[in-house]
Amino acid sequence: MSTMDVDAKTERISRLQEEMESLHRANEQYWRQVNPSQAAKAHYYRRQERLEEIRRELSELQKA
Repeated sequence: MSTMDVDAKTERISRLQEEMESLHRANEQYWRQVNPSQAAKAHYYRRQERLEEIRRELSELQKA
C-alpha cells in the first residue's frame, strides 16, 4: 500500500470517528428529552442507521 493510500485511509478513519462522535452527542441530546417529537424520533433512527454504516465501514478499513 502506498503512502498516499495509507494517508487517505487514515484520513477517512479519522473523519468517520469524528462523525460518530457528533452523532453520539446528538443522540445524548435526544435521550435527555422527556417526550421527543415524531421528527426527533425519526432523526434519531436515521442517526442510528448512519452509526451502523460507519461501524461497518470502519471495520472494513481496519481489516485492510
